[in-house]
Amino acid sequence: MENINLELYKVFYYVAKYKNLTKAASNLFISQPAVTQSIKKLENEMGLKLFYRTKSGMELTNEGIKLYNVIKLPIEALNGAKKETNNNDAKLIRIGSGSTLIKNVLLTPLVIYKENNPKVNIEIIHAISHNLIKQIDNNLLDIVITYLPCETTENMTVEVLENAIDGFVAKTSVFGNYKYIEMKNIDTLPLVLQTNESLSRKFLNSICNIELKATYELDSYGLILDFVRSGLGVGFVNKKHVRNEIKSGDLFEIKTDMIIPNRRIGLIVNKRTINNIEIAEFISQLKKSSIC
Repeated sequence: MENINLELYKVFYYVAKYKNLTKAASNLFISQPAVTQSIKKLENEMGLKLFYRTKSGMELTNEGIKLYNVIKLPIEALNGAKKETNNNDAKLIRIGSGSTLIKNVLLTPLVIYKENNPKVNIEIIHAISHNLIKQIDNNLLDIVITYLPCETTENMTVEVLENAIDGFVAKTSVFGNYKYIEMKNIDTLPLVLQTNESLSRKFLNSICNIELKATYELDSYGLILDFVRSGLGVGFVNKKHVRNEIKSGDLFEIKTDMIIPNRRIGLIVNKRTINNIEIAEFISQLKKSSIC
């Protein structure tokens, strides 16, 4: 038990607290399958059955009750300490975004900012946009970089950082014969798309007149790019993220009869921390590095 990851105990705590995998996932800002896998891993590590399913939810076994009684106070103490630190530490900037936007939008201004402000701590949270927005609403994040439009609350400000130019992109050596295809036939090709819960998929669904069927449906936008680069399928992606591969000819855009409007990448800022000097300076650097 000494080598068990603390994160597994946190997952166990929230499942035990809410007796519901979905609620636990929502509070942990991870996917439900990740919660299930963590519980299985913890049970395997301990050699114990901790939960059993009922119609009303997840119930603790006798062993689970014992473990919950042991970890409840330490986990709650850690949660309280984190909140206290986040609220009082003016030298901390908490940023949330998806992996691809972290790489393509956040990384360069972050490097420049850290060179000029080495004593400021930066906390990066990677999750889907819906969960990041919930975290900023709960005052757990200062900044979120995500695609627009997205649902926000009165606790946030929203502005555009740069435009996104989307298209169907594929590996030239595999799909080079498909220079053009009508949208009604697009899913005769192996499509690599994000899940319907993602902002990118919602945007695509909103501009299509047909219901697209994906051959590969993935949570991570970064994995979409990896699948496209590997030649496994045709992905709907921001062409700016693969501009070097398109320029070299390794990837190309498959044209269709559908007009794809430009999307926007937005900066969501927590109103409760927007006046923090460090955060204001970082936002200024972020805007300097962005290209609308």
